[in-house]
Amino acid sequence: MLVFGCTNDDLVLKDRDLQFSSQKWKLVQMTGSVANSLTEGDDMEWQEYYIFNPDGTFIKSSERDGSLLEATGSFEMVEFDNDDADYLKLLFETGGELAGGCYGYGTETLQYISADKLQNTWMACDGPGLLYEIQKN
Repeated sequence: MLVFGCTNDDLVLKDRDLQFSSQKWKLVQMTGSVANSLTEGDDMEWQEYYIFNPDGTFIKSSERDGSLLEATGSFEMVEFDNDDADYLKLLFETGGELAGGCYGYGTETLQYISADKLQNTWMACDGPGLLYEIQKN
């Protein structure tokens, strides 16, 4: 089930207003499958961020071991029938190797937690838990 609504370049889903005006979301926390494996900031294995644009495109930038990698693609707001949560589904056009998720190369899903937090769904299939926060000007 796909639900969209647009008002003045804003995406509206259910009773939440999600403002997408070239927002930057930065990785702030990683967790692993091992207890007490939480890392934050510079202690994380890599650094990354997304920029979501009002036209439904995104840029993902990831720095690992001194190398900067970038991916681009499109995103859409989705809901799943068995879940009340809201999600962003990302489809990678370039840099598909940066997609972190359960569904293979080039696809990633992020769960909308609050107005300023997103988390990946990779942890559902033994990947790391990744928490992102919006970066305010």
